[in-house]
Amino acid sequence: MSSSVSQATLDYLARRLDELAAEFPTSPEAVDPVTLADDIVTLTHHLQQATERAQERFTAPATVHAPERLVLLRLAKAAAGIARALDTLTEALTYATADFQREAVPDLAHSHLRNDPQVLRMLTAEKYVAARARLRNTAADLRTTGPPTPRTTRPATRRAAVPQRTRL
Repeated sequence: MSSSVSQATLDYLARRLDELAAEFPTSPEAVDPVTLADDIVTLTHHLQQATERAQERFTAPATVHAPERLVLLRLAKAAAGIARALDTLTEALTYATADFQREAVPDLAHSHLRNDPQVLRMLTAEKYVAARARLRNTAADLRTTGPPTPRTTRPATRRAAVPQRTRL
């Protein structure tokens, strides 16, 4: 029997995303392409783990009950948030690596900015900031438990028996 996906699973993933986001550089001087590549690998790992966890639960959908389905839905939304942050970091890698400088600043063939490593570092740092914000928002969404709104059940009231009319 597969293990269930619970709020504890989401809390763990949220902590890991927060830890990763906290390590992201905030200034162009702190940008390092090797560390950026490591961050991409780590984020890819978290995305893969979340996806595999959801897949293994749905191999036997009859065993996944309503509360866990809600948790799995939140896990799927988190996976989408992680994927968007991963896209942002991939763009940052484009700016941070020398091989892709032409793509980083298009249409500036004769500009002094084209080969300026400081400009590319600034662009990379901006992408890191965007990825940090996405990861923190995703982590916050994972922690938001928002209890399901309970149905208000009214006490069963019986209607007074209405005498039936008989036809004569």
